[in-house]
Amino acid sequence: MTFRDLFMSYKIGLRSIKGTIPFTELPLYRQVCMIVFLAGLIITGILYLYIHSLFTFIPSFISILSVIIFSIIDSRKGNLNFMLKNYYIPYSNERIHMTIEVLREYNIDFNNVESLNMLIEEAKYAQTEYDIFAKFPKPLKTLPAIIVPIEVLTVQKVSEAATPTQMLYMDAIIIIAILLIFSLIFTFMPIVKVLLYSEYHKYDELMYDLRQIKLFYAKKSN
Repeated sequence: MTFRDLFMSYKIGLRSIKGTIPFTELPLYRQVCMIVFLAGLIITGILYLYIHSLFTFIPSFISILSVIIFSIIDSRKGNLNFMLKNYYIPYSNERIHMTIEVLREYNIDFNNVESLNMLIEEAKYAQTEYDIFAKFPKPLKTLPAIIVPIEVLTVQKVSEAATPTQMLYMDAIIIIAILLIFSLIFTFMPIVKVLLYSEYHKYDELMYDLRQIKLFYAKKSN
């Protein structure tokens, strides 16, 4: 019996819990907003294929307007209470009870705060240990190390044939290109991390649930 076994049991337990609300069970205003939003985007895409004018973006404006209206309606006290009582609290309770059952399966007393702290620390260690991306150098640290040599090489190659204005222009182009590449890396790295290391956020979820047990269950049971 190891922490890895417990973590696998926790992941299996998560799969038995619905993390999203079915469309048919959503409040009517949420269903209408989603339909209007998606319909607006689809219609905009279709119109843009045949009509290249500002009028093709009118459905998109309607989609954005529907999101704004949804945000206003959804933030009302009555709607917040409805979602809290009917979805958020039941979902949280189901997750916590599942986590407690996993702890019991491995003979861990959820009233023992020290044991919970040890599990949280072990989850942090395991998360870092299996994180292959943590072993790569940080992009911000490597960025100057890449730009400077390229700039020096560029100056050496074109200094004899290019004018100062042309050299400045080429330097600017190179820097912009490198910044764009690193921007793409920053943008897609989280997506790649989710695909290649899907367990990373599962460790976060386990640590979160263990902390909630410490706050709302272990103390009450003492």
